[in-house]
Amino acid sequence: MQAQVLTVGDLSAQDDFMHPVSEDPSHNESMFFNFFDAGQQIGGFVRIGNRINEGHAEMTFCMFLPNGDVLLQWSKPKIDSNAAFDAAGLKFAVLEPGRRFRVTYSAPAVRLKDPYEMKDPGKALRGNPSCEAKLDLQITAMGPMIGSAAGDPKTAVIFLDGVGHYQQALSARGTLRAGSDEWNLSAVGVRDHSWGRRVWSRIYRDRSLWLSFGPDLTVIACKTWLDRDGRADEMGCVIEGDRVTRLRSIRMRSRFKPNTYYHDAVRLEVEDVAGRSLTMDGEVLTFVPLRHRTPGREIVYLGQAMTRFTFDGRTTLGLSEYFDAASACDALIKLSSAGKWAIE
Repeated sequence: MQAQVLTVGDLSAQDDFMHPVSEDPSHNESMFFNFFDAGQQIGGFVRIGNRINEGHAEMTFCMFLPNGDVLLQWSKPKIDSNAAFDAAGLKFAVLEPGRRFRVTYSAPAVRLKDPYEMKDPGKALRGNPSCEAKLDLQITAMGPMIGSAAGDPKTAVIFLDGVGHYQQALSARGTLRAGSDEWNLSAVGVRDHSWGRRVWSRIYRDRSLWLSFGPDLTVIACKTWLDRDGRADEMGCVIEGDRVTRLRSIRMRSRFKPNTYYHDAVRLEVEDVAGRSLTMDGEVLTFVPLRHRTPGREIVYLGQAMTRFTFDGRTTLGLSEYFDAASACDALIKLSSAGKWAIE
C-alpha cells in the first residue's frame, strides 16, 4: 500500500493537477521549478502560466550556465485549454502526484554572453545567437507540499491571499543541452504551483529567496509589499526532511550594483516559530533583468539571479528573485549610488 503524500495546509496530492477556471479575466494557473547543481555552478528556472481567459500562456525558460552565460527563451503562445502545462516547447508532466514529475524543453533558446543586455529585451533577443536547447529532468519531491488550496493567509505557511498556492522542495536529475554543450545535472531546488487571480502590476516590491542544501535543509523566504507605505506580507519556512517550521520573521539586507536596482548580494536573517535564528549570506553569481508589462499599468521589473548562499560552513546555490515596480526603483538607485544596503 502506497504511503499518503505529506501536505502542510489544506491540500491534497490531487492539487498537482489542473484546476477549474474562474471567471476572473486575469485567471492564471502556473507551475514553476527552480533547480541548481552547486558542484557544476549551473541551474535555472522554468515556468508556464496558463492565462486561459486571455487566450495565451506565459512561458519562461532560463538557464544559468557555468561560464556566466544565460540560456533564455520567453514566449506568449496562444492556448484554448487549461488541460495541461504545455507551451512553446516546455512541458510539465505529473508522474506521481505529490512525488514525481518530469520537466522537458525542446526548442531554440538565445545564448547571452552578457545577461545584463536583457534590460532591452527586444534588442538582446534579436542580437544574440540562438541554439537548439534541450532539457530533460526527473523531479522528485524532497518534503511535503506546503500551502493552501483556499488561499487563506491566516492559517497557511505558504500562501497567496485568495489564490490556491503551494511550494515543495525538490531534487532534480537529468540533462541540459545547449547546441553542442551538454551537462548531466544533479540539482536541488523548489517548485511552486498556483491557480486563481494574478495581476503582476499589483506588486510594489517583492523579494523571494529559495535555497536548498539538500534533503535536510531547504529555506523559503518571501516578502511582498503591495504598496509603498504598507507592511510587507511575509511567508516562509525551514524544511528539514518531512518537518516544516514556519518563519516568524524575515529580514533582508540587499546590496545593489552602483547606480542600478540590480541586486548583487543579500543577507537573509530569519527567526522561526520555535525561536531559532538563522543568517544566510548570498552572493549573486549571474543576474538577468526581466520585466512584466501590462497596458495601462506600471511596469514591474524582475531581477532573477543564481546566488551562492553560505550558512554554518555550508555552501549551495539558489535563486534570488526581486520584483520592483518602476516607482520603487529610484530609491534603490539612490542607495546603490551612495554605497548603502537596503534594509527590507
